[in-house]
Amino acid sequence: MTRRRKQKLIKNVFSLFVLVIILLAVFQIIKLDILPEKYLILFLIGEAALFLLAFILYNIRKKVLIIIGLILYIVILIGNIFGYYYLSKINNYLDNNLNQDTYKIKTSYYLITHKNSKAEKLDDLNNKSKIDYYKYSRAIKLAKKKLGKYQYTEKNTIIDSLKEMQTEDKYFLVASANYDYLFENSKLNTINKDDYKIIYKFNVYEELKTNKETPDSYNIYLTGLDFTGVMRDYNMIATVNTKTHKVVLTSIPRGTYIDVPGYNIKDNLMCMGALDSEVSKEALEKFLDIKIDYTINLNTNSLVDIVDSLNGIEFCSDMAFKTTHALVLDTYDDKGKKLYVPKGCATYNGIEILTIARERNAFPGRDVYRQKNCRKILISIVKKLASTTTITNYTEVINSLDGLYTTDMNEKTIKNLVKSGLSGSNYEIIEQSIDGTDSKGMVHLGTVEDWILTPNPDTVNSCREQINKVLKEK
Repeated sequence: MTRRRKQKLIKNVFSLFVLVIILLAVFQIIKLDILPEKYLILFLIGEAALFLLAFILYNIRKKVLIIIGLILYIVILIGNIFGYYYLSKINNYLDNNLNQDTYKIKTSYYLITHKNSKAEKLDDLNNKSKIDYYKYSRAIKLAKKKLGKYQYTEKNTIIDSLKEMQTEDKYFLVASANYDYLFENSKLNTINKDDYKIIYKFNVYEELKTNKETPDSYNIYLTGLDFTGVMRDYNMIATVNTKTHKVVLTSIPRGTYIDVPGYNIKDNLMCMGALDSEVSKEALEKFLDIKIDYTINLNTNSLVDIVDSLNGIEFCSDMAFKTTHALVLDTYDDKGKKLYVPKGCATYNGIEILTIARERNAFPGRDVYRQKNCRKILISIVKKLASTTTITNYTEVINSLDGLYTTDMNEKTIKNLVKSGLSGSNYEIIEQSIDGTDSKGMVHLGTVEDWILTPNPDTVNSCREQINKVLKEK
């Protein structure tokens, strides 16, 4: 083989290698399916034009043109290798987290007995052992099935069952979140936690179906549990119209006192956290007379990870304040360092943002004002995720999303929303909130008296009308 033929063969092999890399990157971007059609066509034309130009220059016999063609090939290679890497990471994440028919929610459980009981572990029980269970614990049927065959008795309250243990050799099955909440809340602390011991811990997993509907306009229920997994601190309805590019963010304070379908009782949204998110969803559907199409359950602690992976986010405060909550995770012990937030805009890290999101006592209107701050935080995170600066720590951002949420939204709906946002039209964001009057009422499914917010009918009607208006626009 002559030298010229060898050089031509090498050039062809190299050109083929570049083409393969381009095709791999193109496959990933087509699979991702978030680019509007006009941008996808421009991207494909651009890729083809650059490759053809580099191919022509690289195969002309003039040395200077060959060098220019080689440089262009290298630029194309670097760009497409990076593109393939990042796009494949996104696609893998979507395949593993959204392209599923079902999703799982974990609930941790305790089996408890009195400190004077001889039982120290589950093996000390037999099939005649008496086990009370708290009927409102999430996924209680799954927990009983996993624990095994014993003599079960349904109980409406935790406190009564724990008091009975002081005189009888009994056991109590309860979700860890419900049990921990009982002793974290001083208002409920009529019994001593040291009088009881946990002899068995386990987890159960509910498998819920993904919503396969893909409408152009829909309502999303965003709800955030606190670190105990039982207090539903954050509640918002996001109404999205991908045709008119409008979003309505409707905040509902956690103390809002509304009917609980299926229980013939009223409760506030915070205490509905002890139940499945479907209960809160159904309660809000009845309250606002709307259909909620999707639910996103946010993990409060994972908020810290995603904000830190974004190297902080901007928060703009309307007023200067010092938080009553400390800069801590996984506890309500607020003896630590507090955060001072000046009036105006600044960048805050994950634990600082979480502390700001928790704060309500420093503001007039308390939880209503907190919900307003939470909307700001949510919008700021979305903007930072969409910015080009995210590319520098892209892997950390993707990893931080694990554990942040569970959702019944399907992949196509999310991709259509992103595609709509990339189409060139900015979304108009309308913010609103339910308001009302503070008072006292029976909460935690009628077992405890605590603060509630009786909703103002005028704000409810106004919010409902705005939601339905945006939903119906074409």
